[in-house]
Amino acid sequence: MRFLPSALMLSMSVACAEIPRMEPSLLERDWNRTRTETRRNVEAGNYHAADRLLAEFTRVHPDSREARETAFWRGAYLVDPANTLGSLEGGIAALDAYLAAEPNGWYRTEAELLRRTAAAARGLAAGASRSWAPDTVVVVTEVRDSPQQRRSRDEQIAELRSQLARSKTELAEAQAELERIKKRLANPSP
Repeated sequence: MRFLPSALMLSMSVACAEIPRMEPSLLERDWNRTRTETRRNVEAGNYHAADRLLAEFTRVHPDSREARETAFWRGAYLVDPANTLGSLEGGIAALDAYLAAEPNGWYRTEAELLRRTAAAARGLAAGASRSWAPDTVVVVTEVRDSPQQRRSRDEQIAELRSQLARSKTELAEAQAELERIKKRLANPSP
């Protein structure tokens, strides 16, 4: 019981004590400001200004973790269909660079997902007869094959592999014949 009054006094003094507030560092303030301004520019459709802000942050704080993370945002904004200055190829390359450089990046999972999505969109766009509008929604559904379809596909794959093997053999024979012809032409008989 003797400890109760002292514990009560200690808890009251701690509760009344003023906890010093830590001010954010210059890096934190710059990062927060850059993210806010970048978002505003993207929402306004000004991707060029957003990219300049991220590049400037990287220039000012080159060795910071935050500067390395700007690579994700720059890649993400490049693949945005609303960005007329961006491209799927450029965005995929930027995301690949981010993933290669940042094995433990803050946005690694998002970058992988966005990269796969951009690659799928690139494939769809390559097969499309018209360009995609920024507000176009593409719905992909999973189609389950019947056992007959799977068997048929397996048969097609086996046939294609067989054709590939025959083609390789024919190519090797043609290359061997070409080499014999080259040797004959290099050493003509009188």
